[in-house]
Amino acid sequence: MTQNEKWVRKRYPEFNPKTDMKNPTFKLGMTFDSADTFRKAVRAHAIKHKRDVKFKVNDKDRVRAVCNSDGCEWIVFASMLAADKKTFKVKTLNDNHTCAMVFKNRFVNSTRLVEKYVNQWSVNPDWNFSGMAQQYARLWDYCAKVRRSNLGSTVQMQCRIVQGDDNPHFQRLYICLGGLKAGWRAGCRPILGLDGYFTKGHHKGQLLAAVGVDGNNQMYPVAYAVVELETKDTWRWFLEFLNEDL
Repeated sequence: MTQNEKWVRKRYPEFNPKTDMKNPTFKLGMTFDSADTFRKAVRAHAIKHKRDVKFKVNDKDRVRAVCNSDGCEWIVFASMLAADKKTFKVKTLNDNHTCAMVFKNRFVNSTRLVEKYVNQWSVNPDWNFSGMAQQYARLWDYCAKVRRSNLGSTVQMQCRIVQGDDNPHFQRLYICLGGLKAGWRAGCRPILGLDGYFTKGHHKGQLLAAVGVDGNNQMYPVAYAVVELETKDTWRWFLEFLNEDL
């Protein structure tokens, strides 16, 4: 470590990626060992706090991140220190979000998943698939929990038996939450849109959905189902439950 690096780290609070990356907090004058570490901290902050953050300026000498939500003035800007041509220092900061949380984040992508789970994958190459398969065994508990916590909800799961295996295998799941059901009856137009979409991943399937229109002409989710294929049989199965609910 050079004298300049020692001087920089002694004078300003330093971000430690090993301990601080789980829940990054920014302070004026805080230093980062590189632009890449600063960018990772911004992404981790956006994911942790469910905020729509984007990079307004992003180059080798300076990085500015802002909140993309209307009216929110959250901003953090850091640039390279001339002392060592590597360390980044926070020079502008408004750390107060006034926006609502978002549940679709631009930073949750394949690169982020690899960074987060690469150690588990290297130790257990089958970790991802086996872990997902084990979750299906808990679906009965999930269905019971939904019924208890959302009174009036309809939750129907259908399983099938595979030859040579006595354990039931997941086939279909239909859910119409009680609150959404009552809301559609009380305040939505008598119109429903139906659509299906294939699901990606190791366990393939189809997502069927029924969507209404509320008084503000906005989409209103009513019910959904996960099925094995999009066929006349699965649509009939879905619509029979939907007809009973509405």
